Amino acid sequence: MSDLTITNFWKPRLNVARVRSNSLVRGWFQEESGCKPFMEAPLSLSDELSAESDPARSPVLLVSAPGAVGKSTLARQIAFETGAIYLDLAVSDAVGANTLSGGLARSGLFPHWQAGTTTALVDGLDEARLRVTQEAFEAFIGDVAAISKGRSVPTVLFGRTGAIQDTWLILAEHGIEAPVLEIGYYQAQAAADFAEARLRTIRPNSPFETTERKAIDLLLARLREQTNSDGDRFAGYAPVLNTVAERVADANPQGLIANVEAGGQPVTLEGVASAILDRERGKLNTLPFEDKSLSTRLYSPEEQLDRIVARLYPNVPDPLMPPMSPKDAQIYSSALATWVPDHPFLDGGNGTSSAVFEALISTRALKNPASKGEAAQKELRRGAAANPFLAEFYVPSGADRDNSYLPPEHVGIVYASLRARLSLGDSASLLVEEPEDAVDEEALTAEVEITIERHDSDRIRTLNFSTEQTGVLRLGAYVEDVEITTTNGHVEIGPGAESMLVAPISIQCNRLTMTAERVVIECPRGSSGGVVYLEANSFDGGEITSLPIVRGGVTLTCSWPTARSHPWTSFASNPTPKRAPKLDEALRRFRKFVIAFRSHSKGNLRRFKDKIEHARMTKGTGQAVLDLLKQEGILTLMSDEMYELDPDGLGSKTGATYADCMTWQFNPETEAFLTRAL
Repeated sequence: MSDLTITNFWKPRLNVARVRSNSLVRGWFQEESGCKPFMEAPLSLSDELSAESDPARSPVLLVSAPGAVGKSTLARQIAFETGAIYLDLAVSDAVGANTLSGGLARSGLFPHWQAGTTTALVDGLDEARLRVTQEAFEAFIGDVAAISKGRSVPTVLFGRTGAIQDTWLILAEHGIEAPVLEIGYYQAQAAADFAEARLRTIRPNSPFETTERKAIDLLLARLREQTNSDGDRFAGYAPVLNTVAERVADANPQGLIANVEAGGQPVTLEGVASAILDRERGKLNTLPFEDKSLSTRLYSPEEQLDRIVARLYPNVPDPLMPPMSPKDAQIYSSALATWVPDHPFLDGGNGTSSAVFEALISTRALKNPASKGEAAQKELRRGAAANPFLAEFYVPSGADRDNSYLPPEHVGIVYASLRARLSLGDSASLLVEEPEDAVDEEALTAEVEITIERHDSDRIRTLNFSTEQTGVLRLGAYVEDVEITTTNGHVEIGPGAESMLVAPISIQCNRLTMTAERVVIECPRGSSGGVVYLEANSFDGGEITSLPIVRGGVTLTCSWPTARSHPWTSFASNPTPKRAPKLDEALRRFRKFVIAFRSHSKGNLRRFKDKIEHARMTKGTGQAVLDLLKQEGILTLMSDEMYELDPDGLGSKTGATYADCMTWQFNPETEAFLTRAL
């Protein structure tokens, strides 16, 4: 289906009445007004999931998008225009077996549901999943399936990419192959139209409309140039477009154009936000200070952010004011009492006005000694619902090329933020390893590599950082596609009631900590297997007393001194054996080559040439191992860009499998094969 607009698809498909109820339970809404401005983003049937299913007939529809693309806005607008009920799981009670059916009954809507005169648009699957166990979430989806079967009017579920993939799999187990509709990004023309529509709500009847539109076009074009690794995605995000509109509204548009064209200000998301902060500082000029120099020393962009952080984080004090007279202090304090609550980065309450500004504030909080601990815990608890813009503010410009420093406690936060921008079919991986042959203080450092591959592009985005093994490398409550090898490192998974580990995962460290109460191990979505390998010299399982829940044919292997005790007994293995140094290095290189062929958007057994031939892979004995694998036909360079792995040849010629490599289970046949490379 090509025309999935509200007029041509949603209104005919959700042919319901605007049913009134005075007893709606918490989180259930009847939308009485539409979103202004509203412009529909492109919506298409996903070719990654259920491309053959029929959105015109299925009893359940799934709507997917990366974080902050506009799922909630679309859901609310559809609810307004069709009369369907809007259910926001982010504010409702925690989900369970009777969330939908029970909510309909308690709201007095069940007879209308049975008659097919009402339906529900269920938003916030990500937030719902974070608040409950996997069993409770599956029970909720089971309730949706049971109450939706046989209906001509569908139930519609909205969520981020990961949550939608999980939901699709659960629904399939209940006999429903739900079509997945994916929200796209605004392309250049539509993006500019969206930003201009937003600007008109801020500055209606402006005499400079033509110049303002030119400023919008210029800012968005420069943003696309600065973020070309993401193509049009970045400049097609609704929150980014709102931010651009606010930037133009706060400026003399002709002066803004001249400044940008002269190269006076690089157009980045951080630059756009900084310009708004500079404009806010201009309010100082209206205050009658006795000491006129205060206008150059107060309310800097940094101070504004610190005051906002103090407002959003109750345990963080306001920044200290510099010395000034009592009269000036009173004037400034009175101004702050009005300015800070009404700051454009805030929503007037205890929240932020957009995901973009929230990301900037969170980044400031992470780097503020007074708030960094609380901010880190907040971001780590988000799991798969991370803010997709945080990495843009946190990662310094040029980090794609330079080995910038990233504190170990923030590695998982930055990785989760980058993953939050993935669409269906995209992939991302995290690699953390210590420098080989390191001496002295180098032995306490580690290299970080985050790789992002888009399903619709042959370009690879790679971010490289340095970090240290002396801190705690925190990964958060949701961990997917991670490889960590740090002899002296401490890795922590959590916090939260439940941690989810999605294969492939390989962690080898000195100390491993899990702060969750339960652990769920899953295979990659759409796959039927995978390996999670955990090895440490010491392990702290915190409150974990129940057996890990392992789904989808995943192999979980644990190796630490207490691994043969409950609840890890059935997953325990022996530590990696020690071998002759040269052979041990060759095995490590061999393992790296094999496990590189995992969860790739171009096919499970293909990997980009640049990844395989990277110096990180080929140093030491790596080049000799690669040459032997190519010589034996186990690895074949299919084109100038891609290598392909032959799994049958891998097994027959080396005696090893992918699972063997992940779990370091090498037999004599594999050792003999690699001896040939030496």
